Amino acid sequence: MAGAHSDYKKGEMEVDAQRGTFDGFMGLTVYGGGMIALALLFPILTVGGVGLPWFPALIITVVAGIIMGLALKLKGAWYATIIFIAIITAIVCAIFSAIN
Repeated sequence: MAGAHSDYKKGEMEVDAQRGTFDGFMGLTVYGGGMIALALLFPILTVGGVGLPWFPALIITVVAGIIMGLALKLKGAWYATIIFIAIITAIVCAIFSAIN
């Protein structure tokens, strides 16, 4: 156990590594949570009780993602990811619509 001869002095420890880890964890939580919310919103609007066609549901999801990014003050990578995923989703949905 720590006795009376400890070298510990309260408030003098370097915490840069811990701060970086915490900031990384919080960033992952915010970006990951936002992506999960948007990934759930699109199928809820199309397949769920709403029953929208895929294109209006995609537009609503992209707008919700942009609003979420503005509200949480996310960086440009968020918007680029939203647009990239929207393009991929539009291509896949158009292919499935053409098959049906």
